[in-house]
Amino acid sequence: MEKKIEKWLNDGLIDKQTALKMLAEIKQDKAKSVRTKVNITIYTVAVILIGLGVITFISANDWLLKLLNSSDFLKIFLMSLVTFGAFVGGYKIAYEKKNFPKLGNALIFLSTLLIGGTYALIGQIYHINANSSCLMFLWLISVLPVAYLFKSRAVNILSIILMILGVIFFYAELSLDTALIWTIFIPVLCGLTLYSAGNIPAVLNKYNDFSLSYKIVGALPIFVTLLVLTCSVEHSYHITSGYYILPIVLLMLFNMINYVRQKDCNTLLKIETVSIITMLCMLLLLLILPSVSTPVVVILANAFIIAMITFGFNYGYKFENGNIIGVTNWMLTIFITVNYCRWGWSFMNKSLFFILGGGVLLALGLFLEKRRKEVMEKKA
Repeated sequence: MEKKIEKWLNDGLIDKQTALKMLAEIKQDKAKSVRTKVNITIYTVAVILIGLGVITFISANDWLLKLLNSSDFLKIFLMSLVTFGAFVGGYKIAYEKKNFPKLGNALIFLSTLLIGGTYALIGQIYHINANSSCLMFLWLISVLPVAYLFKSRAVNILSIILMILGVIFFYAELSLDTALIWTIFIPVLCGLTLYSAGNIPAVLNKYNDFSLSYKIVGALPIFVTLLVLTCSVEHSYHITSGYYILPIVLLMLFNMINYVRQKDCNTLLKIETVSIITMLCMLLLLLILPSVSTPVVVILANAFIIAMITFGFNYGYKFENGNIIGVTNWMLTIFITVNYCRWGWSFMNKSLFFILGGGVLLALGLFLEKRRKEVMEKKA
């Protein structure tokens, strides 16, 4: 922004006094932004430490609770009371008095951490045969309303982590120890679930930040899985268990419903929906067919990666979103590097390999920098 102000001053669009005032305000805004980020970081670390301390203090039956001859019911009551107190206190500070909004939101985030601790304590005391995936999903259901009601990014990140952990724990508890689960099925399932959640009409229209976070986080495991498939694929899986088939079918139906419910269905959303359903179909075929054609899988995996990268750049530049452009840049760099190393190392002189590889990446960086400048000039 400082360069733009200097340019406006040189072009005679603004006078020197206005330029100095604008620069001073920008400097103040930057300083305020830095202080805010520092405060958020401190509060976040503080509430995590406090949450861990409260959970371990109550669940471990520490000296004070022994002194009080505490019962199991008292432990649960104290945990629930602290959780409720953190939530109410945070709400009053952030939304009623509005004197310390950052601290208030941090206390609300603390209450969502304590919810999980309360569930774990109840399971520990009463020896409930609830596996860890049930705890993750119950915790997820409890904190999602908080995330959307207060538009809390921290709680939203917690919900994403809980969803991923819930899926991982669920399939780990099934003891289905195959390479397909960990290298292909779970990453694609988690990624497509998050990406599909980002296309829910209410989320897409009213909570755009949440939608983007779902899509960015969801795209990463999908990309890594497709990258693995470009290098290595089993000849046959032939798994017809309902634990695999049902989630894929439900995700297909979920995306179809999302598509039908969208009032303003633009071209990007159509491409996204078709791509997700196509990827789910290919995963389903990879599971249920008695044999697969390795070249076909490799070609499709490369095609999907190229489509993801192309879509990411188009989406990022169209909506001028630096996060999407940055993630897509890394995807493109990794994809080119992996394929270059895979095919180039064995077929050319090693010196030429390094020189040519470096040249290609420099050319790519120059192209992306020019593209970014063009977008910034249009934005200006």
